[in-house]
Amino acid sequence: MSRVPPSLFLLFVVATPAAVQSQADPVLSGRVLVSGVPADTGTVVLHRVTPAEAGDIDSTSVGGDGDFSFRLPNLPFPGSGEIFIASTRFDEILYVGAPISDPIQLDSLYTIRAFPTQMVPLEGMTFPVSRREVWVDEGPIGWQITDVLEIRNSQAMTLVPLVDDGPVWRYPLPSGAIGARILQVGPSAGLARVDGTTLIASNPVIPAENYYIVQYDLESIEFDIPLPGETGLIQVMVREPAPAIRVEGLARQPSEEIEVGASFMRWAGQALVDQNISVRLGEEGGSTAVVWMSVALALLLAGAGSLIIRRDPVPAVPWTSVRIRKEILIDVAKLDEVYAGLERSSPKEEARYRRRRSALVRELERKREGGGPPAST
Repeated sequence: MSRVPPSLFLLFVVATPAAVQSQADPVLSGRVLVSGVPADTGTVVLHRVTPAEAGDIDSTSVGGDGDFSFRLPNLPFPGSGEIFIASTRFDEILYVGAPISDPIQLDSLYTIRAFPTQMVPLEGMTFPVSRREVWVDEGPIGWQITDVLEIRNSQAMTLVPLVDDGPVWRYPLPSGAIGARILQVGPSAGLARVDGTTLIASNPVIPAENYYIVQYDLESIEFDIPLPGETGLIQVMVREPAPAIRVEGLARQPSEEIEVGASFMRWAGQALVDQNISVRLGEEGGSTAVVWMSVALALLLAGAGSLIIRRDPVPAVPWTSVRIRKEILIDVAKLDEVYAGLERSSPKEEARYRRRRSALVRELERKREGGGPPAST
């Protein structure tokens, strides 16, 4: 019996509800709030994103109570990869609402939250790092590192530099980092650079989770990861096969197959203050029981997902979270395609496929609820 591609099965399952929903009025009604108060002026732009293209399709002025409305060209079709999103600028900074990918979302008032700006001191500010992920892979001159840092601005102000290229936030990278390049900044686009081995962020830091994706090379897999200040959660992920290594200062977790056919060794820690993590050649000390002593943490990490697994440089766009969500949808389609192409799958392959697809679906659901920056892809 031939296998029915899961993506076609999903299309069959949702087709009937979608036909019923097609009778709904495709109107997006929303409100712009500035520090929680309805805006009395401004322009809202409607964007449409599909796996094939993205662009602005309409714009309107907000009313005296901050309200706005758009008639969509069509209702969003769940699972199609089509997304609608609205944005506005306040104090020259772009703010976006949640992506609309399901007609049921049109039943609720769509809210775009904007904030006044505040300049930071010339030396910048410090923020707790809520999440840190260090992805280690073989590179052209040794090892290629994709470093993901997430910080949270808990103030009710968007923080901007005192001068155009001045720092809002700075953070040290490993001392041996070579050729560092910024892959992505979000959710607010802007200037970020690496000076020597220090990340300098000059983009607006909005009252939310803000993330930075930096890639650099290391000649040796033995390196130190400085963690000044508070770090809520950190993972070091090393693609297998790799030399026997240990990560001093973090707990070993079970290896995980993040992508089909790509397994990663994992180490993790949480609630760290002013730490220095050392990656060294050699076997882990002690017994393998340390892995299972950390099961609770492993489950926490699995539930939280991971920010990134991509290693290709990608340009930042004004609504980065939407672009990444689009890529997640493409990842689902690719995963379904690979699975459908298997003539006969083993129980292990079946379980691996379902585990990976469930993780992607959970990630999409988090984004539909207006969650923070991208979780695992």
